[in-house]
Amino acid sequence: MAFSGPLAAFKQQCPSVEIELHQLSVTEMARQLQAQEVDLAVASQPISTEGLESVRLLDEEVALALPLGHPLARRTSVGIEELADRPLIATRPGHWQRRLLDQLFAGRGLTPRIICEGDEAGAIAELISAGLGIGLVPVIAQRTVSRVPLAWVGIDSPDCRRVLTLYWAQGGRLPAPARLLRDAIAAWDWETGGTDVWALSRK
Repeated sequence: MAFSGPLAAFKQQCPSVEIELHQLSVTEMARQLQAQEVDLAVASQPISTEGLESVRLLDEEVALALPLGHPLARRTSVGIEELADRPLIATRPGHWQRRLLDQLFAGRGLTPRIICEGDEAGAIAELISAGLGIGLVPVIAQRTVSRVPLAWVGIDSPDCRRVLTLYWAQGGRLPAPARLLRDAIAAWDWETGGTDVWALSRK
């Protein structure tokens, strides 16, 4: 998990603080933040809920991951139209990667040919590497799936990006350990450190 970088750095500074991680949908993140069931949430989709504060962590390119030897693997970039009839491996509806994929295709009057849906980035990378299909993967994930042999090609579309954002409730309601964790996450070098989508709570 690439998100382990800032967490490990935080634990070195605050070894007595216990952290729980919850992988949640954006809707559930919003609900739990408002209910103060979690202190912080890192999301790849906007959480458009009142009463939250946020800081942008990363704005990054999302690329096309392909098996080695794929006909498109030697290209520097491809257009969405070129992917219309190709088998795609994607996340399930509701996940930011699936939302981005659907938006890119719908904006061109196309429907993606999805042959497999999953939730785990590592499993999706393995399936792509095995030659079952191709898929959209954030560029930062190239470090976390480096053990999986893949080719990476840019998408010729300026809106093929994701914005990673840290959220918390307004009003200074965060306990001291959560404030320290928030500051550690916000100060982390996300361009080289990596991330995933998690909600965070202290124990």
